[in-house]
Amino acid sequence: MKPVQNSPEIVLCKMTLEVHDNYTHGVRFHELPDSSIPELNSFQYNLLQKLQPDKESWDFFLQPKESDFVSPFLLPDLLESIPLLKKATSEKWHILLFGDRDTDGVSSASILGRYFSKTHEKKGGRLTVKTSSLNDEYGLCKSVMDFILELKPDLLITLDLGSSNYSEINILAEAGIQIVVIDHHEIPKSIPNCFLINPKRLDSEYPEKKICTSVLSLKVILSLIFSDSEIYQKIVNSNLSRKDKISRLSDEFFLYLQGDKKIRNAFHHYVSLSAIGTITDMMPLTGENRIIVKEGCTSLSKNSRPEVKKNPGLYSLIQNLSINSEKITSKEIGWVIGPVLNAAGRMGKTEVATGLLLSDDEYTIQNLTQELIKINTERKERTNRNIEKVKNLFLKNPEKITRKVIFCYDPELEPGVSGIVATKLTEEFKRPAIFITPETDNARGSIRSYKDENVLELLEMVSELLLHFGGHQEAGGFSIKNELVQKLEEKIVENSEIWLNKMDLSTGKILESAVSFRSNELKESLYKDIEIFEPFGQGNESPVLSIISGKIINFTPIGDGTHARFQLLGCDPKIKFVIWRKAKELESLISKKDSIDLWGVLEENYFNKRSFIQFIVRHYR
Repeated sequence: MKPVQNSPEIVLCKMTLEVHDNYTHGVRFHELPDSSIPELNSFQYNLLQKLQPDKESWDFFLQPKESDFVSPFLLPDLLESIPLLKKATSEKWHILLFGDRDTDGVSSASILGRYFSKTHEKKGGRLTVKTSSLNDEYGLCKSVMDFILELKPDLLITLDLGSSNYSEINILAEAGIQIVVIDHHEIPKSIPNCFLINPKRLDSEYPEKKICTSVLSLKVILSLIFSDSEIYQKIVNSNLSRKDKISRLSDEFFLYLQGDKKIRNAFHHYVSLSAIGTITDMMPLTGENRIIVKEGCTSLSKNSRPEVKKNPGLYSLIQNLSINSEKITSKEIGWVIGPVLNAAGRMGKTEVATGLLLSDDEYTIQNLTQELIKINTERKERTNRNIEKVKNLFLKNPEKITRKVIFCYDPELEPGVSGIVATKLTEEFKRPAIFITPETDNARGSIRSYKDENVLELLEMVSELLLHFGGHQEAGGFSIKNELVQKLEEKIVENSEIWLNKMDLSTGKILESAVSFRSNELKESLYKDIEIFEPFGQGNESPVLSIISGKIINFTPIGDGTHARFQLLGCDPKIKFVIWRKAKELESLISKKDSIDLWGVLEENYFNKRSFIQFIVRHYR
């Protein structure tokens, strides 16, 4: 692996320019072959082949339908947990929903919280909704255990945590608490004494493994509604084997989902939060996740369906953000809505986000909306301060950015945004990254993968130094005593060679644009052609386009001059070109060359209540 050559300038922005020059131009726009699909033009047909090489999946990719929804009864323990959940509501038990502090945990707690508020709390049952705070370790740590044991609910439902808490759950079970764990994280060898609804169980028949807890929570609600039907009772009380019951229930569930108004309304009501959880937890937008996000975006869009107004807190948040509320896509969820909700957990105020999503009181909603937006501003400021400190750290220690795993720790770093900064480090240096911040006695860290590395394997290799760790293949978190951080760095350097010995982390891969254009061929209308392939995100990246020999005009610096807007001579004037962080370098190149090749993506931007199409430059030469 070659060291990063363009250091010491550390970019660390949300969309960095590629530091390598392995970009090449794809098929020329004017040479595109004819489409064999009548509904698609030649440009769209070419993109379809790039985005989805498997022809057998084209129908689903273009038009994912609810009928492609995976049966919830394929999830382990879901069928078995339904009698317990129904007993808890019918006998008015005290139910505690306890979720992780990230957006998936908050969304899951809000989905089930709103459901049980209507079906349980308003009928006389007791309901407590709680999420972990910044001061809690991940999972069922001591402070969380103390809280649960003191509260002593009849039923505990953990959300986005609990799979790895074998000992803790057994302690709670011995205290007389019934437990259902709804989670999607990796599972150790021993399954705790509870109902564990997790698609990653070895005995799981569920075909999708990378789905978040928000989707699992939606599935639980739909299953509970379906369980009130006569056909469900008939199948469950029959003499069929469990396998045959699951098969029959799955078939009848899809018919019920398509024909019953109550279950359909529930699906469209809660799917918006499931979509938010899916995108913010970086789940691949393939298979069932594609259905969830597509339907979620539709439900979130202001003029499409009224269901979002059934969650007035979410509706209020959307109306107070600088986005086009009439047309919400995966971009708005991933870059605006999700981060604002996630900021509460990052800044130790998760209850603000949860309270907003659960409240129906107009006055409370208005106050919590403004407070959450303020928290997000503070989160951005803390992130920027940390990034400046990271730049200085790497300037003083340039060897750190030549290693196979970026390791970043400094006593001056501020807590709460480690996952955000770790992700930015990964994007910048094209390799896994670890970012750690100190606390009073212990430090906390986040690790993010770059390609297909399983970060939990690396944490397992150094687990003797860690107090706690958890997560999934792409992202993990851990805690460690402050005095052991230096030893951890040594162990990471030592073990990363072993961990990645079969991984090629070089940047030698040729990155070819989907289609290449002359300036006069790039039209605003092309964005409409690209839109049909939404939602874009993990597993379905927005297609990269390229411009051959473009002549830059009207070059206008933005802010401090590190960003800029410009146009291309002969290009559709409605398209605005934007470059982040590298404006000065591009301006210098313009002074030396008459024409420039550009690579980037087309996207719709919304500003001052107006939408326009812009080309975000990712690379140039």
